[in-house]
Amino acid sequence: MTTEVGSDDVLDTLLPELARDKSMLVVAPHGTVNTGTVHGDQRYAVTDSPAPGGPGVPPVRQGPVRAKDLRAARRRFARPPGYTAGLDALGSGVLFVVGPPGTGRQTLALNLLAHGRAEPVLVQIDGAVDLAHWRPRSRGVHGYLVMNLADPFSLRHWDVTRLEEELEKAGARLVVVLRGTPDLARAVEERLDVRVLRHRPPDPQEVFSLHFASLCPDAQERARRRRKVGQAALAALLPPGLPPGKAVRVAEALARPGPAGRPTAAGLTAGLAAAEAARLVSAADDAPAPPAHLFSVCVHQGLGRNTVLGRAAELLALIRAHHAPDAPPEPPQRSGEASRPALALPGPAGSGAAGWPAPTSAAPDLPAGIAAMCAVREDGDGNGALTFLWPAVGEAVWDEVCRERPDWLPLLHVWLGAAGDEEQAERAGRAMAAVAERTAGRSLGLLADLLRTGPRTAAEVAGRALAASSRRSPAAATAHALLEEWSGAPEPALRTAVVAACRPDTDGLPAEVAMRLLRRVLDALGDDDAAAATAFLVSGTLLRRFAAGAPGTRETIVRDLAVWVRTEDVAGLLAALTFPVLVAEEHDWFGDRLSAGQEAADQVVALVCASLDEASAYPAMRDALLTWCAGAAGGPERERRLEALFARLVDRRRPGFLRLLMSLERAPQTTPGKALAERSLTRWRGGPGPAAADPSA
Repeated sequence: MTTEVGSDDVLDTLLPELARDKSMLVVAPHGTVNTGTVHGDQRYAVTDSPAPGGPGVPPVRQGPVRAKDLRAARRRFARPPGYTAGLDALGSGVLFVVGPPGTGRQTLALNLLAHGRAEPVLVQIDGAVDLAHWRPRSRGVHGYLVMNLADPFSLRHWDVTRLEEELEKAGARLVVVLRGTPDLARAVEERLDVRVLRHRPPDPQEVFSLHFASLCPDAQERARRRRKVGQAALAALLPPGLPPGKAVRVAEALARPGPAGRPTAAGLTAGLAAAEAARLVSAADDAPAPPAHLFSVCVHQGLGRNTVLGRAAELLALIRAHHAPDAPPEPPQRSGEASRPALALPGPAGSGAAGWPAPTSAAPDLPAGIAAMCAVREDGDGNGALTFLWPAVGEAVWDEVCRERPDWLPLLHVWLGAAGDEEQAERAGRAMAAVAERTAGRSLGLLADLLRTGPRTAAEVAGRALAASSRRSPAAATAHALLEEWSGAPEPALRTAVVAACRPDTDGLPAEVAMRLLRRVLDALGDDDAAAATAFLVSGTLLRRFAAGAPGTRETIVRDLAVWVRTEDVAGLLAALTFPVLVAEEHDWFGDRLSAGQEAADQVVALVCASLDEASAYPAMRDALLTWCAGAAGGPERERRLEALFARLVDRRRPGFLRLLMSLERAPQTTPGKALAERSLTRWRGGPGPAAADPSA
């Protein structure tokens, strides 16, 4: 640290001159100097290190670029956009290059410095150098490279001017490479008055072709290997924006002899994805931010950038809270949700519990190692969809985590259970199922505690995970066992997860299984406040399944509802209340069922009778039948089916149907179905069999 008396900016510019003229300096490392009053052009400074250039000053860390590295960089160099502009700008002697890591910045810089020379002598300088005090050698070096300069803003524009003059005298050039950050290029241009090359990576197809030709010189063999993999698979592995280093990996993998000969498309893709996943997971050990962002991309790739970064911020906060459980954070605020309940962290003994920490107000960008393998498809509103350049990396990450870092799974499930909306819940359930498949269902044991202590969204996520796991053989047995157990469990959260698993948009339990589980859930309901909410969820699930289902699914639902209405319990009441909604939406389908045989027609008639007999369901069933009558007007086949339905209902002699006929008899002439009701009422009054009591009497 340096303490200075006096802050004259003009004197600051003289420090390099003072360093060169030792007669103007008093050098006393770790010593004491009389600090009396000074006058005139004198200056006093105290420092904990020797004076610049003085005795004992360590040399700048720099060294020659190895010849073999330079040859490799030049031999397989694919010129990126801006290469010619970079050469023009380098004519001044100093060029700043700004770009993200892993995009070929160093290869570009070496080729710029070596341009026009057969045997260039290049020196690389450590990024911690203070260029304000650095000077080139007087001769013998053609170019200098500084990678990732630590503090470019320690320079002033006069420092750059001095460097340009001294480099011109030495016959050398200097390229300074900076890590790309938002607005960095513009800031460097404005503060240092220099031209900045904004680096963009070269075409990955060109990089691949150059390296593949070098690694596999036989053109015919290259063609055979390309045909074996296929052009479509290669194009998917070499998308626009792929870092050059990854394109090189594709070339190396395709050129590498395998145990079964030439690689296939599936084998090549899986091998590259596995290697990349291993690298990403290994790098995630260094700090909490990389795993948080890595998992968020794996789960939410294809969704908006804001979603990915926001969920990563939540996981990052949860990781930090997990490692410091004694500092309870405030729960986050979400639109439409005042707060989240505290989450218990499942996991090994001693993991403790922690509240859900508030996410940061502005989600940070992706770490460089992850960002290099991601692409953002802009959608015009600044929240483009974010995905891996190699989508298979997402699945490969779960392979690596379950194999190498299973200790991460408990906390990961806590985070997945706190999905913010339905789309996120679908992705989170899919991720849980992927983990369950790789752990042979063992990770599903984490769900019960999550449901008991987690937020409301945990039930939907867990249900989706169970439904998806039930179709994946390694985890299917465990998933089915949990669904059976939880459908009759006393805890509402567990039953709610079963209801969520029966939804049609959760990878799909078979209709027969879903209806049986839903009936078990209804049979387990008690008299508590949660019973009504659960019954409402069951009704909504039935409606969704019917609306989205194929004919076979609909037939299963109607058949089971016809069985439910025979019972005097919650299931019977729910069937009577739900059926009118189904008829209102799909009365033509129910008309077809009336002609599909005796059994199918009896099911429809039984449900109509039950709904009309149930006082709370009567208004909805009446309106559904009137809508059906209005839609059938003018259609002979539809009218015939309605006539058949009303005739069957007359034969049943149920009071609810008689109530309907009496109300239609008193209705205005324009009421749909009035004429049909009058004919049915005439038959009722004169037909055989005991008549039901007239509700109007």
